[in-house]
Amino acid sequence: MLGGVIRGKIATLRVPTEADLADYSRWMADPRVRRGGWVWHEPAMLATWKERLAEIAKDRQQVLWSVDEKETLVGLCVVTMGDPEQSDAVSFDGLVIAPPAQRRGIGADAVLALHRYLFDYLHTRVADAVVAADATAALGLLERLGYIRYARGANVRYREGARVDELSLRFDRATWDERWAPSEREYQRHAPEAAL
Repeated sequence: MLGGVIRGKIATLRVPTEADLADYSRWMADPRVRRGGWVWHEPAMLATWKERLAEIAKDRQQVLWSVDEKETLVGLCVVTMGDPEQSDAVSFDGLVIAPPAQRRGIGADAVLALHRYLFDYLHTRVADAVVAADATAALGLLERLGYIRYARGANVRYREGARVDELSLRFDRATWDERWAPSEREYQRHAPEAAL
């Protein structure tokens, strides 16, 4: 699926367009992005990226957003929704912020806005993420948000001629409500009887 619009304080997650694809390909080829530990597809020709966009638009579980700062494309974000029997669980697959736009708070704002949407609008019960153990920026971002580590896979990924461990992280709605809901909730929750 192609995600709708989610607004943060400085970042906006929006529907991706074909005009975004050349930037996607360039980022996926950038060694700084690749070193970060997560890449959404390999760099390819524009025709291949158009096929990938068409494929994800038809996918009922994976959701893609482009990330803007002041109406300028600066990144992309991918989430996988749970299957129909577990629709209240999601997998945060990854976020890429273009190297020139990094270290300006865009990624943190985009991830916070995304999780506000996941927990407060979609009523997600739990979100998980899998990150390379040496992806310190991604780990720091997720752990500041509220993700906790629960598993480590030894030598799971092969990158730049060496094996790298992989960490599994988890973030639940109770942690979201405790840490972020008082300051980040857009609408007050109503008692269940108010919906009648």
